[in-house]
Amino acid sequence: MVVEGVSRMSFPEIQRRTRHFVGRLQRTPAERRSPMGIKVGKNRLVTLALVLAAIFVFSRVAYAADRPVAIFHAFDQRYSDIEQFVCELSGQGYSHIQIAPAQKSNPDPKWWARYQPVDYSVIDGRGSEQELRGLILKAHGCNLNVIADVVFNHMADMEEYRDLNFPQFAPQDFHSRCGINYEDGDRWSEINCWLGSLPDVDLTRQNVQSIHKAHIRKLLDLGIDGFRVDAAKHMPTDVVESYIDYINNAGNGSTWNYLEVISDHDTEAGDYNRIAAVTDFVLYDSMKQAFSFGGDLRWLRVPRAVEDPRSVTFGRNHDTIQELNPGHAIKPYDDPSDSYLATAYVLAREGGTPLVLNWDNADVPYIKHGVKFRRIMHQRSNEGKNVKENVLAAVDSPTVLLMERGSEGFFVVNKGADKFDVRVLDLTLTNIEGCYRELRNNFTVAVERRSDGKKYVTRWSAWARGGMQVHARDALYFVRDSWSQCLPM
Repeated sequence: MVVEGVSRMSFPEIQRRTRHFVGRLQRTPAERRSPMGIKVGKNRLVTLALVLAAIFVFSRVAYAADRPVAIFHAFDQRYSDIEQFVCELSGQGYSHIQIAPAQKSNPDPKWWARYQPVDYSVIDGRGSEQELRGLILKAHGCNLNVIADVVFNHMADMEEYRDLNFPQFAPQDFHSRCGINYEDGDRWSEINCWLGSLPDVDLTRQNVQSIHKAHIRKLLDLGIDGFRVDAAKHMPTDVVESYIDYINNAGNGSTWNYLEVISDHDTEAGDYNRIAAVTDFVLYDSMKQAFSFGGDLRWLRVPRAVEDPRSVTFGRNHDTIQELNPGHAIKPYDDPSDSYLATAYVLAREGGTPLVLNWDNADVPYIKHGVKFRRIMHQRSNEGKNVKENVLAAVDSPTVLLMERGSEGFFVVNKGADKFDVRVLDLTLTNIEGCYRELRNNFTVAVERRSDGKKYVTRWSAWARGGMQVHARDALYFVRDSWSQCLPM
């Protein structure tokens, strides 16, 4: 079926028209005049809707860059400092690095000041324009992409701008001050009111959008490969969509973008993830319940999460850490080490786009190996091998989770205070079979089929024992190796 004019439209224009038409279909009875003035019956209406929806999905997929393997969040780090170690991140397995907001901001040295813009025409975040260019060039030289964090919802809370006369904005470019109600069943206040004392920009104004797009253009010209849109749920969806479409057009479809969307009573991820990937705070909640004291890891066999494999997943991020946000952290863990284990879990999954905090990558040994595991699974998937994620019931424990990645690898995490030790482990109803090597400790595990027709772990580090042994508060990653590696030397 040919839809007239589609071949001559840009991808963003196809998307815009498709969303408009499908929205009309959702709001009208089956028997009515279509937007083209043609009376259609129910079956034809549904068929046309499906065809146009398919065009929309195809265009969005075709226009998007490849999903990152894993994103290193260089939280609040200076661009010149990052440049010194950026190639090490590529070697670990990261595909992207996310940097601090680049626009001129509140000069307070604390991290949150980077999220209080003053002037978008000046690059002066955690470094100068020249330093940012140097970082990007170095990253590209070692096959690492750079994601910029952009803050468009609001401006800085500073005494010298109490009158709302910023270098690029005037008082008429802001909403009147009002408080946000997150539980009134209406998103109006989330979009039009101030985040605390931060002046809320009126994003419907064309001069505001032009200034923001000029900042995007500047970053693209410097070589930026993707964007995180801060506080996206406080921005009108049509404006966010126009910014993402602008990025896609200006970047020739080569950027990978995501939106910070924190679900609440009035806002769901589904309000925005048709535009771009979103932060998965739904999965964060599920993991926090499971990994915290008294939680049960069996709850993660079918976890609650945003239904989108692109969604950005994390064990914790800068908004959920109590020491960074005293009294204001979003659902922080009581024990930060529980969040480390949650990070290990998101790195083991097939779905999602893991975001790893720089502190955790440096401090937690198994996290680096989780990134390497994810990279290997990504490569083997590209080779056509089975890497499907499945949490296995072979280990039935509230404190231990076993996940297979098809036949190419598996992951086990023990959140308990004691070592998990079983001498016999039946893996008959799994895809795991053969020889596997643990990435951090470099020992091998053999899974073989015995005379009774069942598969067992017959070697765990040594032929002297089978089953499984995992130390307390630990995570292990195994990748398939040749059988010869499991034979006695």
